[in-house]
Amino acid sequence: MEEFKKIFKILRAKKLFSKPKKKELFIYDENTFRSGYADFFHKNDCFIFDTRYKKLYFFLYIKAIFKKIIFFSKERIFQLYTIEVIRVVDPKYIICFSHYTLIFWDLKKYFKNITFIICQHHISLGYNGKYHLNPILMAKERYKNKKKIDHVFLWGKGMIEGFKECLDGNFYQSGSIKNNRYKNLKIENNKDLIFMSQYQNWLNSSQIQIPLEDGTSVLKYDFNFNERKIVLNILHEYCLSHNLNLVIAPRQYHQKDFNEEKEYYNKILNGKKFIFLSRTKQFQVYEEFNKYKYFAVIDCSTGYEAMARGRRVAHLNVVYDLSGVSGGKNHRFGWPCNFDLKGPFWTNKASKTEIFRCLDFIFQTKDEDWVEIKKKYIDPIIIYDEGNKAFKNNLKKIGLKVK
Repeated sequence: MEEFKKIFKILRAKKLFSKPKKKELFIYDENTFRSGYADFFHKNDCFIFDTRYKKLYFFLYIKAIFKKIIFFSKERIFQLYTIEVIRVVDPKYIICFSHYTLIFWDLKKYFKNITFIICQHHISLGYNGKYHLNPILMAKERYKNKKKIDHVFLWGKGMIEGFKECLDGNFYQSGSIKNNRYKNLKIENNKDLIFMSQYQNWLNSSQIQIPLEDGTSVLKYDFNFNERKIVLNILHEYCLSHNLNLVIAPRQYHQKDFNEEKEYYNKILNGKKFIFLSRTKQFQVYEEFNKYKYFAVIDCSTGYEAMARGRRVAHLNVVYDLSGVSGGKNHRFGWPCNFDLKGPFWTNKASKTEIFRCLDFIFQTKDEDWVEIKKKYIDPIIIYDEGNKAFKNNLKKIGLKVK
């Protein structure tokens, strides 16, 4: 089935019959690049490479097919195609705004004289089974030795120490590059608890099976719905007993998807009162950090990004407790940092007592104590660098032209 989908994508792709132009900077994966990173470089200096079969350089793709057939290459056709495109573009630098795209890591061996750069796009989860195998373990299983990447930008020191087990290169703390683009304002909103939604059109992927530890599986829609139903009803009870508003920040911003997401939460809370925020922009969530102080999340990148900006977040890593998902037993807040499974503001248990404990902590801790909590448990995972000053300066030192 996957092969048929790929063939269909190739047939639908826009065919380009000219050669790509030579550029100094090759940006790998247009889709990720457009997701918050497109304003760092001058357009005329960049070649932006599409990896999602939206467009193909026809003759280079045909050349890749012939190389696969004639030389019995072990590489996949798309990887051979990527190599051909890079050779024609002939860049000095190649950058990928995703830290776990292993096929990008593989390209370095073919272009030892080109400077390779990767940047962390979102948080990585520490699962070690069939569900969401973590990138460090995935790399160790795939490679005998560390892979060489010239420059690696990750959110914090904890992530750096983890990836040093499988990558060799120059490492930098960057924080979340998208999050750093937004100014941070002091906020004193004590009336709202905001839940960060991760809704991804789960209804349309309802037949996908999620593997469990016991060897069985569960439908993806049921898997996500049941977790959120339990957690959100506990959050609602806490808000009711503490005179707080339960606020849900949606993920979707296109109208049709937004409406579907809103209905999803109406079904979960079944008539109970909550506020569902409007959303019309892709990166609107980063603006919400300047309106709300208290958050609750389930394994969510934006939860870490909010904490980097001083917000108080209850991290509810309850997926394994509720479903027994494959490889989730030892997943924890702050992976790959080796924090305890339970901590001051996080838990791996979905009981009312545990979730209330985490919420009490974020609401009741004094500001001076929270500063120390942040230093101990948050800064090792993710820093906040307003305006991406350090990231830009390091890119310039590497040799890139930055706006």
